[in-house]
Amino acid sequence: MLVKPIYKCLLCGQLLTTGKPQDVPREALPGLLGKVVQNQIFAGNPYLYQAPMHIPCKCKDGNAGMAYFAGFMQAEAQGQRGRLQP
Repeated sequence: MLVKPIYKCLLCGQLLTTGKPQDVPREALPGLLGKVVQNQIFAGNPYLYQAPMHIPCKCKDGNAGMAYFAGFMQAEAQGQRGRLQP
C-alpha cells in the first residue's frame, strides 16, 4: 500500500507531509516506524540522516510552528503532497 510520512504541528494542529508516497506492505509499517526512530542517531550526518522527526510549519494564521512526526498515512491513488486537513 502507498503510505506517506505525516507530521503534526503542535502550534496550529495542521497535518503536513513531505516527499513522495512509498509502497510499503502493511505488515512492515511497525518496523518502519522503528527505523525512523533509529535513524535519529544520524541527525548530525547529512549523508545518513533521512527520516526527520520534525519539520517547520508555516501556520495559516501567520505563525511559525514545529510539526513532529506522527506516523504513516495511506496515500490516495494520485498521491497528495504538501498540506493536509487535520
